[in-house]
Amino acid sequence: MVLIKADINIEEVEENLEQVKRIQEQKKVLTEEEKEPKENLVEQFKKDLNTWLPNQYGSEVDILRDISKNLNINLTEASDYIIKFPIEPIISEKNIPNLVKELRDMRRQFKGEDKQKVSKGIEHLITAYEHYIQKCTDSIYWLNSYQSPINHMTFNLSNIQKLHSIKDGETREKIIDLLCKMWENEIEKSSLTYSAEYTMHSNLVKECKKDIRKILKEIPHQSIRKSKKEMVEEHVKSILCNNPGLSSNEIHSRLPKGYNKISTPQSISKMLKKVSATKVEGEYYLVRDLIKKDLYSYVAGFIDSDGYITMDKTTAPRIGMIATGNRGRAFFTELESELKCGRLHLDQKVGENSRSQHRLNFYSQSDIGIILDKCLPHLRMKQEQGKLLLEAIRIKKHHKKADWAKPRLQEIFKLMKYENWKDSKGQGGKEFIKYDIDPDVVVKYHDNCKMSLMEDIESGVE
Repeated sequence: MVLIKADINIEEVEENLEQVKRIQEQKKVLTEEEKEPKENLVEQFKKDLNTWLPNQYGSEVDILRDISKNLNINLTEASDYIIKFPIEPIISEKNIPNLVKELRDMRRQFKGEDKQKVSKGIEHLITAYEHYIQKCTDSIYWLNSYQSPINHMTFNLSNIQKLHSIKDGETREKIIDLLCKMWENEIEKSSLTYSAEYTMHSNLVKECKKDIRKILKEIPHQSIRKSKKEMVEEHVKSILCNNPGLSSNEIHSRLPKGYNKISTPQSISKMLKKVSATKVEGEYYLVRDLIKKDLYSYVAGFIDSDGYITMDKTTAPRIGMIATGNRGRAFFTELESELKCGRLHLDQKVGENSRSQHRLNFYSQSDIGIILDKCLPHLRMKQEQGKLLLEAIRIKKHHKKADWAKPRLQEIFKLMKYENWKDSKGQGGKEFIKYDIDPDVVVKYHDNCKMSLMEDIESGVE
């Protein structure tokens, strides 16, 4: 081995290291200082978006780029900030105008109070439809500042949909220009008596209306109508949501004649795969949208009815849910993928009939903490158990070395058993004997809750 000796100035090296550290710290401070104004600008833009958007009438692509740039998101995410056209209310596959027409025909058969009741029902439907039309008009953000001339146009739903479908800035500018001319001439006309000048302004208003209708007429109806494929997909989803557990052949047989002819069981299978339906032994279940709508409320409901919140002998927290059959399997598969936590145990044989049982269990303290934080407001039957488990997790995480920690965990364990078995007369008594639980004594342990004490310790209050 050859040793190479070099003359190294240790003091100089230490000075250089200190200088490098100072430069790195300065850079860190600068980047944090730069980051803060950027974050403030993003938050400010989000607040001002509702007032900024109605004043934009250029190309929608340019508007999306502005949103994307200001919020530092991609174009797809930026499109979520653009107001969507409201979904038309449909009752038994009929829209409100058709229902009103049917009810008016039906009203002729009644007299007296019955006729008045039907009339009131018709009035309510018409009022609801007026609200819907107003929402549709409001969804055209680039026309929000021109409500007065728009109301003079008396647009039907088809025309409002066509207006909403206009994305290019040039057409938008033409319509806004015509609406402004209409508004100006209406004001001029209102201050005049009937005369040649009054007639001139009236004719100019009519010409503006005619030009707007001409622009809308040139927009093809196909641009606002759903394609046949989209209509088939809508019907397939509706059938499956109302009748879970159907095969693609059964769904195909239930489609209306027109859609049945242009689809096959194979095309329906591909369609269901596209919409993320869950397939179990050839049967399809579509529960993803249902879960996403109110995820933790759904989980809380399941824990209340077919789940448990408990602790084992070592005071380790446990939460779990149980389901049976293919539908339960599909539901838990979807639930696990949405929650991104928990452990799934499928097809466990239980009982004499060996019926398959599925479990979704949560063992990790962090996972249980997240689930309880989100689900606690929605729990009805097991809210007390949830509060006790949160207290136990907090003790274990931050205060397990405290003198009072172990005794309190034992109290929580007994309280948990008491809350879980207090309403069960037969088995409850056995559990109380097994764990030496005196209900009259244990119920008083609720008063020993350490949550406020832990808050004081963690906040530095002595």
